[in-house]
Amino acid sequence: MNKTIIKAPCINMQKMESLFIEMTAQNCNLQCKHCYIDFKDKKVKDFIPIEKIKQALTQIKKKELKYIHLTGAEPMLHNEFNHILRLCLKYSSVIIHTNALNINDKKARFLRKVEEENNLGNEIIFMISIDHYIEKENDLLRGRGSYRKAIHAIQSLTKYGFNPILSIVNHYNIAETELKENFRKLCLNLNFETSDINFKIIPLMQKNKIEEISCNNYDKLQIECSNSRTLSINGIFTCPLLCGDNRGKCGSDFTDYSNKSYLETPYCSQCIKHNTRLFSLDL
Repeated sequence: MNKTIIKAPCINMQKMESLFIEMTAQNCNLQCKHCYIDFKDKKVKDFIPIEKIKQALTQIKKKELKYIHLTGAEPMLHNEFNHILRLCLKYSSVIIHTNALNINDKKARFLRKVEEENNLGNEIIFMISIDHYIEKENDLLRGRGSYRKAIHAIQSLTKYGFNPILSIVNHYNIAETELKENFRKLCLNLNFETSDINFKIIPLMQKNKIEEISCNNYDKLQIECSNSRTLSINGIFTCPLLCGDNRGKCGSDFTDYSNKSYLETPYCSQCIKHNTRLFSLDL
């Protein structure tokens, strides 16, 4: 009888450079076909309390943080979003992962003032979800009207001096060079000059698809959980994809949590295969 025990690859986090905050697990104003969240009630008020965020930030060594990511479902629906943004800017630059439906000219002008109020030099960075450069193809994935609202948000943000990043889930498996070239043309039509840093191409992640894992053929520093953790209303998790999955839970707060991540879920196997950070910027 073969008693060989197969162990999942393990990542040891050396330091936490990125903190993801799941502002809400279920509340969203879009119905994207490829979303990794299993929605039960998109209108549920499951917003993380600001007190929990304050507690977490005091527990983390401030000097290690490079970015705080506000994620969701849709983070800008949080009823204390503005207060949380101001709080996080005291610790690091903040990246807002948003579908941009809540961003218009007035909101962009207000967010510029919020950034300018911060005297530490920390930035507000926007990652705008838009998945195709053609309106029809994008809206088939994200819902009718989502393309035009994202475009309007990009125009509003650039008007007030922001340099948004387009977060593109490559649902149609288009060559990255083609995606970037067509999005670059789109942005030029909006008077928005871009470079490669303005495009975050994300491979389509499938909930139950298990990829073959090679334990030696990937860069551990390119795995999201090598330098980040996610704060949710239910505790600390290794990455945003695994919030709510006990296999990804590593503690209840930042006073006592695991620095180890066992890559044992279908998401983990796909993350290893693609060998790229799915949410954060290159540090």
